[in-house]
Amino acid sequence: MITEKWKTIAGQVLFAAHAFVLVLVFAEGRLAIPDWLHVFGRLHPLLLHFPIVILLLALVLLLVPHWAKTKEDGLEYGENLLLLGCLTTAFTVIAGLFLSHEPGYDQEQLLWHKWSGLAVFWLASLLYTYLHQPFPVWQKAGMGVIGVSLLVSGHLGASITHGEGFVTAPLASEAPLVALEDAEVFAHVVMPILEQKCVSCHKASKQKGGLRMDKPELLQRGGDSGPAFVENDPQGSLLVQRILLPLEDEEHMPPKGKPQLSEEEIALLEAWIANGSDLDRKLVAYSDTSSIFLLAATKFTNAKSYDFKAADANTVKGLNNFYRKVQALGMDSPALSVSYFGRSVFDPQSLSELKDIYQQTVSINLNNMPLKDEDMAILGNFPNLERLFLNFTDISGEGIKSLKELEQLRLLSLSGNALDEAAITHLSELKKLTHLYIWNTGLEDAQLQSLKSALPNTTIETGYKDDGTVYQLNPPVIKFDRAFFKDKMEVKIQHPIQGTSIFYTLDGTEPDSSNHILYQGPLEITENLTLKARAFAPGWTGSDPTSAEFIQSAKSPKNYTLKYPPADRYKGDGASSLFDGNKAVKDSWNLNWLGFRFTPLEVEMEFEEPTPISDMALSIWYNSGGWMFPPQEIEIWSKKGDADEWKLETKHRPSQPKKEDPGMLTRVPIPFQSEDTKFLKLVAHPIAKLPEWHGAKGQQGWIMVDELVIN
Repeated sequence: MITEKWKTIAGQVLFAAHAFVLVLVFAEGRLAIPDWLHVFGRLHPLLLHFPIVILLLALVLLLVPHWAKTKEDGLEYGENLLLLGCLTTAFTVIAGLFLSHEPGYDQEQLLWHKWSGLAVFWLASLLYTYLHQPFPVWQKAGMGVIGVSLLVSGHLGASITHGEGFVTAPLASEAPLVALEDAEVFAHVVMPILEQKCVSCHKASKQKGGLRMDKPELLQRGGDSGPAFVENDPQGSLLVQRILLPLEDEEHMPPKGKPQLSEEEIALLEAWIANGSDLDRKLVAYSDTSSIFLLAATKFTNAKSYDFKAADANTVKGLNNFYRKVQALGMDSPALSVSYFGRSVFDPQSLSELKDIYQQTVSINLNNMPLKDEDMAILGNFPNLERLFLNFTDISGEGIKSLKELEQLRLLSLSGNALDEAAITHLSELKKLTHLYIWNTGLEDAQLQSLKSALPNTTIETGYKDDGTVYQLNPPVIKFDRAFFKDKMEVKIQHPIQGTSIFYTLDGTEPDSSNHILYQGPLEITENLTLKARAFAPGWTGSDPTSAEFIQSAKSPKNYTLKYPPADRYKGDGASSLFDGNKAVKDSWNLNWLGFRFTPLEVEMEFEEPTPISDMALSIWYNSGGWMFPPQEIEIWSKKGDADEWKLETKHRPSQPKKEDPGMLTRVPIPFQSEDTKFLKLVAHPIAKLPEWHGAKGQQGWIMVDELVIN
């Protein structure tokens, strides 16, 4: 049992905790939380489990005290646990209030969690204070409210950390099984992976890095670091790059401590991007040999059960060779798919070699094979054929009549063939088709309309037609190693759609038809400039611009040291971050930022030999919402030798942004020139008081720096 002495001490600690919490709650906009206290704040997810368990046990014993040996023991145990629960709740609340000052949380969602947690703390403390008062009805009602508040606060906290609906997810009904022929790759394969592993940090209420992944169009748009994926280029896509980083790397996604993607999930995302990253394409529209089909097909049920026996394994093995692949659709399925490779060695008569598996073949892929109309008669020998891919073959239409007897045929793909009127006639008789792909077949609008009228229950994909609907290209991708360079650097601009023209400018203006340079190969950058690029193609609207700033920083010191360390949250790579050539992005989690608030940025530099300097600049991030402002004052000091005294060369007070100025990455020029600098010192002081228009007016501001530019 807890002695009265310890209960008195605990009560005094609880009273002090209440006073401290009130200060944190009602003066939080005017408080500066030291970095070492942020370490305590990050213990909040660990601490919160203790008060939840302790308070629930206390409430149970107070409501049902006879569970103990005696009723008196139960009440005493309950009272002691309630006191312990109040104390642990106090420390959890304090840690949570510290944690709430860190970036990356949605303020509205955080607000509800904060006040529900405070309600638990205050109500539990009131219950303990008046536990021996004769108010049994009110005490029991208070216990009920505390219990409900605990559940609400826990649910809201879990939603912030793990995503909305985390607590109730196990109660949700299982997702319905999807038939293979109905499965869409993005909706049924990719999006479930993103929802489970990514969306909790990239949604409307918490947009880490400015990226939202809860909707396909927002995923396409990307975040502060650029597009999340590049079509047909998984290794060049940030989504894949971040997933494949070592787990210890702070830019690895998902963050360490959260559920990680399995090898199968990573392979599925890579395959989706490699196969075009379509957002509405059905799985059956991909060839049987494509990586995305092979990986995803096993996830779906086969809507049709087969009544034929499996083919002899040795027979199937014998039919495989360097130009033909025969494989089962599933581990226990008797159904087979056949795919052909190598246009130059293809012989249409090789289809007759499949006579021993005519019954079992449900899918045939003849894409890019020199198949003619007269060769298609043999396809009528496959009674259970469901999917037939004939893209970019040499058929025109007459041979399609051979498919009329295929009662099970549901998907037919004829894209890339020059179809004629005979094709319309014979296709119109394939009433059981569910999907027909006829992109780039040269059919006229009237023919297509006739075909759609004849096949009202068939989804007919015709690809892009200039029907007045204009689609916009996605922006091109600018590829380079570093934004800061010494002498020169190479820059490439790419776009996943072939035949696209890329227009660019080098002066920061937006490229258009009258103001552009046509991209024809890698660019050599030798001076400061802002590159902007747009993509154009016939029948499309030009893309939004994409841009990159390149800054020459030709001089760097041999030795350099920081007098004061940067803040723990923004410590980059120490002084090396000032001269590493890596440009940071508008993301407080980016590891290239050095942040200073209560101490100045003071760096001492030593050059290899006396060096002429013509200009200097600090590359910074201005963001009034995050208290990030240009330095209030910059000092430049120099000396000739190591033993000499520092001499003040210049002081510069940069202009401060106005309320309406947008946040941006920018450079603060430093007016300093010298013919023979050997030792140099830069001191940049954070703004001492934020301006009157700022929400935290009077508070100390931050300097966020990623590079010191010297030329």
